[in-house]
Amino acid sequence: MKRVAATVALLVVAGCSSPSPGHEAGPSSTTGHQPVPVLVKTGCADLVVLGLRGSDQSLDKNFGSGQEILRSVRAMSTELHRTSRTTVRLEGVPYRAQSAPSAAIYQSYVDDGANRARDRLAQLAERCPRSKVALVGFSQGAQAVHELVTSLRPSPQIALVAMIADPRRDPEDAITFWTYGKSAPGPGKLGAGPPIPRALRPVTIGFCATGDEICNWPPGGYSGPLSDTHRHFYETPSHSRATGHRMAAILRKGGL
Repeated sequence: MKRVAATVALLVVAGCSSPSPGHEAGPSSTTGHQPVPVLVKTGCADLVVLGLRGSDQSLDKNFGSGQEILRSVRAMSTELHRTSRTTVRLEGVPYRAQSAPSAAIYQSYVDDGANRARDRLAQLAERCPRSKVALVGFSQGAQAVHELVTSLRPSPQIALVAMIADPRRDPEDAITFWTYGKSAPGPGKLGAGPPIPRALRPVTIGFCATGDEICNWPPGGYSGPLSDTHRHFYETPSHSRATGHRMAAILRKGGL
């Protein structure tokens, strides 16, 4: 169960265990006329999605990525397969996605997510140089992705950066935002984060629902429990499908 509390108290910003193979299989593109599976197990898939789940979401379910990410990635892959045979593999980054009793401890968990994702990116660059990589995070995981990409060197291997319900969302950043047909003008609950580097802006998208206080902090503040919008909006079939289609559009522009 995900919980939220005031900034000084319990910080919660909520989202498989990631396989860490000694070697990766490849190449991965399928041939022939058989349908392409929505998700594959091939180590060096055409697109490897690193999913970073939200606070207190299980590492043992949903590919270790959280239901919001799994459903969105499945929708993304299905949409890609309308025009391509791109193989897609999803793996969760096994970081400490947890609630925390202080801001400092919470930040250490975010740092853990960013560092583990950075290490996995380095492994994929070495073992699967022909694979493209997508970084997709939900809530606390989105914050870890945000932190990671602001310190990454530009790499043509990164085909997509998607931050769902980012608590450090900056609505003024020069990236694509999708707010599901409604306005979400506020910054993230923890304040606007650093800008996304110029080289990654074309492949970066932020998702935020208007009633989600974690990524769209209201002007008057918020003191209630974690909203149903944050906990359930992004995992519904219609909204996860919309998320997936937006991610697929960015990937298509990159040639996938």
